Amino acid sequence: MIPSMPLLWPAVGLACFAGFIRGYCGFGFAMLLALGLMLFLPPIEAVSLALLLDLVTSVGLWRRALRHADWKRLRWLLIGMLAATLAGVWLISSVPAAPMRIAIALLALAGAVALILRRELAFDAPAEGPRGGNSLVAGAVAGLCMTLASSGGPPLMLYLLHQRMRPVALRATAILFFAASSASSLIGLGLAGELGRETLIRAAWLMVPALLGNLLGQWAFERSKPRSMKVTVAPLLIVLSVWVLAREAGYG
Repeated sequence: MIPSMPLLWPAVGLACFAGFIRGYCGFGFAMLLALGLMLFLPPIEAVSLALLLDLVTSVGLWRRALRHADWKRLRWLLIGMLAATLAGVWLISSVPAAPMRIAIALLALAGAVALILRRELAFDAPAEGPRGGNSLVAGAVAGLCMTLASSGGPPLMLYLLHQRMRPVALRATAILFFAASSASSLIGLGLAGELGRETLIRAAWLMVPALLGNLLGQWAFERSKPRSMKVTVAPLLIVLSVWVLAREAGYG
């Protein structure tokens, strides 16, 4: 059954491209996909679909991530994330579509600008030890942004990058955090009655291109030196965010 979603083929291309970015960087899939899908779907449907695909298509990355993740930091991050998820589910189920689209676009835009303005740190310096309080706050902020807008990437990555972690450990920690965050948010959205049959059908159509992009991104990561998110994820988020805001202002 073909889903009743306008612009199906652009959505397929977007899913493949977002999968490539996540396979390469370890994050960005749900955020890019949700922003793009909001151009022709209500925010709660776009976020639900992005989170569902984010969880399922990340399965192939879990095995390697489990070996390389920084578990001391990850435990505190997950506790903070779980505490914030319920508030996020309530907000996204209650706020009207237009204000939510604007809020989601502004969250993503702010995160992208923060990534661009952030000073690059050398990886040869010793990594900072995990601090429970800081990790709790970072996990809560990222978890709330993830549930509201699939935009937990920038706050989490800003925190992890500040710890001067090695790229492999940083990527692995991010992969496992977002898998857990997506699962928690989906459980909450499901209990709130926001995961309908149409969302599952759309997810089925976008699954293969998302997985293909994910595999291509992982292949590229393993065979090339990772590039800064200042020149990969951040510019894409800015373009999509500005596009969404322009449409809401009546210019799109």
